[in-house]
Amino acid sequence: MKKLTLIFCSIICFQSVYSQGWLDVGLKGGYGLNFLVNKNLYNDHYFSPKLSSGYIFGGKIGVNINQSHAITIDLTSSSLDQAYRYSLDSNVTTFTRSIGYNALNVNVMYRNTTNASYFEIGPQFSMISKTRYSDDLTKIDKLDIDTSFVKSYYGVAMGFGGYLIGTENFRVILGFRLSYALNDIISESGKLINFPSSVKYENYSPSKPLTAMMMLELNYDIGYFTKSNCKKRKTSFILFSN
Repeated sequence: MKKLTLIFCSIICFQSVYSQGWLDVGLKGGYGLNFLVNKNLYNDHYFSPKLSSGYIFGGKIGVNINQSHAITIDLTSSSLDQAYRYSLDSNVTTFTRSIGYNALNVNVMYRNTTNASYFEIGPQFSMISKTRYSDDLTKIDKLDIDTSFVKSYYGVAMGFGGYLIGTENFRVILGFRLSYALNDIISESGKLINFPSSVKYENYSPSKPLTAMMMLELNYDIGYFTKSNCKKRKTSFILFSN
C-alpha cells in the first residue's frame, strides 16, 4: 500500500503542472476467456486444456493530465478457472479436471485517448485467494490446493476501446483488455506434486495465466485541477458540483 500511495502522490504532483487536468472515478466489470498457459500441457496428447471463462469487476480512479493522456489505478476482483480433459494412457475414456482461484488485482495504467477511442497499457499485481479443484476420476470436488499456488504474481495488461454514450461529466465505455502473468503461479510445493497435471515431464514448464476480457466501464468526473494567478502558482482542486 505504501508503494501505491507513493505512485498516486507522484501522479498528483505531476498533474499539478497542468491547468486543464481533472479527476474521475469509475466502476468496471468484464467477462471473457481464461487460459493457464503451460507448454507441456499444450503438447500433451492425453491432457488437453478446455476453453474456460472468467469474470472481473471493481473500481478505478483516474488522473487525466489532459484530453489525451491519463493515468488510472484499478482495483479489481477476478475469477480464473481452467478445465482440462484428460485420459489415462491409451484409454479412450476421458475425464475432466478443473482448477481455479480468485484474485485481487491492482493495475496502474497509462491511457491515451484519441477521437473518442483509447489505448491503455501498464503493470498488474495480483494476489491469489479462494482456490478451487475438482476431478471426475477421483470424485474429489474439494481439495486444498492453496499451497500449490504462489501467494501473488506480477503481470502486464493492455487494452483498447471507445466511448459509447455520456454527458459532460459521465461516460459509458466499452473495451477489451488482455492480461498476462510474467512469473510462474505454481509454488515450490505445487512443483513437487507436478501440479496441475500430476504428470512429471522431462522439462519443467511454468504456468502463466492469460485473460481476454470484454470490459464495460462507467466513469464520472468529480473535479478538476486549476492554478491561481498569484506568484506562488498554488494548485487547487475544484469539484464539478461547486
